[in-house]
Amino acid sequence: MPESVLKSETAWFPIRELSARTKVNTVTIRAWERRYGLLKPERTPKGHRLYSEADVNRIEQVLALIARGVPVGKVKALLGKDAPEPSPDLSDTWQQAVKRLIESATALSPARIDAQIGETFLNYPPALCRERLVEPAMDSLQNSDSLAAYYFAQSEIVRYALSRTGTPGKKNKGKSMLLVCGEHTPMWRLALLAIELADAGFAPQLINQPCNVAGWVQIAQASHADHCLVYQDGVWREEESTLIVSALPGLDGLILCGTAPMVSGLKANDRLFPDPQKVFEYFKAKVKGR
Repeated sequence: MPESVLKSETAWFPIRELSARTKVNTVTIRAWERRYGLLKPERTPKGHRLYSEADVNRIEQVLALIARGVPVGKVKALLGKDAPEPSPDLSDTWQQAVKRLIESATALSPARIDAQIGETFLNYPPALCRERLVEPAMDSLQNSDSLAAYYFAQSEIVRYALSRTGTPGKKNKGKSMLLVCGEHTPMWRLALLAIELADAGFAPQLINQPCNVAGWVQIAQASHADHCLVYQDGVWREEESTLIVSALPGLDGLILCGTAPMVSGLKANDRLFPDPQKVFEYFKAKVKGR
């Protein structure tokens, strides 16, 4: 695009704004452009991508088609058409992907798991990857005869989340979120939350080791993050509940989720959630309502 046109045009904006408005991370936006030709951004004289309202609408169409089960590689042919909406064929897209992830975990193959998770999260929004791939695969592994594959897959998911979210505050300038997992609680769910938070503009930091109550209370008290989210399933012992109740008044940014806080009888309803996904929905709604 000629420089004179760029200077006179007021509707163009950079990729970071497109990402913020569509909630699709910049890496995925670039992948959709390079691999599948779903976007054709304009360029500044220095080569920086520029987008318009038409690109926002196009991404919304892409997301709608993907949500109905259309593989990303087949989306382009359906964009802008008035033909009836395609029927989802999840057996070809997600069921086979779940099977491959289970097989890779059972084989204890970090390379295979890393390649599949990386490729899937590159091409699809993290919420869809969680719902269609990771949750069904992990549920199956958890109910299998051996839990070795389950814990191995969890370790790889956490490792991927740490590499993807990066150093807190380095990329995202939104609210900082310290994520802590309690004992005997599925850390992979918190790892997926970290990815969704990062893509939504928050700055999450995932503690990659489970903590007992005394440990996470100390972490929350020492943290400078805007919020500290603790995910804990099971039931707290009486002495643990007493410690939490005494610590709550001094921890305004503390959020608790999981079965333990829900059955504990704590009187902090605006800070208690049944699972990590409900926390994400809550914060998304708060940001949207501003």
